[in-house]
Amino acid sequence: MLCFRCDQEAVQECPRCGALYCDDHGDALCARCADPVLAVPSYRVFRGSLMALLIGSLVAVWLLVLPPAGADQDRPPGALAGIVPTGTGTPRATATSSPTPTTTPAAVASVTGAPAPSPTSTPSPTATPTPTPTPTTYTVRAGDTLTDIANQYGVTVDALQRTNNISDPTQIQVGDRLTIPR
Repeated sequence: MLCFRCDQEAVQECPRCGALYCDDHGDALCARCADPVLAVPSYRVFRGSLMALLIGSLVAVWLLVLPPAGADQDRPPGALAGIVPTGTGTPRATATSSPTPTTTPAAVASVTGAPAPSPTSTPSPTATPTPTPTPTTYTVRAGDTLTDIANQYGVTVDALQRTNNISDPTQIQVGDRLTIPR
């Protein structure tokens, strides 16, 4: 058997391509496989990788732009719920409803110039105490940061630090109980 490049006796077979070669035309690989010029991928591999990159980029942009199925289009995502104002609010009066004007004795007196009658004392209803909500507490877990906890509850990091007397936000420990401000 002869070397693939010359007429000398072949002593080895290339493990990569299987060509037979002599000691002059290779060491661990044949000279053809060890040539750096031949190590460049072919134009098909190069163009294929560019096409895969283009298709992957298009799919990524499509997934970023397309909202998830069944998502409420009128509201911001849950992570932005406390930050972005929503379009819902108190209902406004429509053009078909006609509000009835109310006049107070003081308003009549200011228009007519007559002295306003003294108000009679009416018993004021007793105020019922509103129940104080129990403060929400959070137990710090591994990997938590103040920013993550603040975003989860819709509060600012500063408010979370002030409420819990935290001077250095990087010094929270696993198991710490934090009070969430409302």
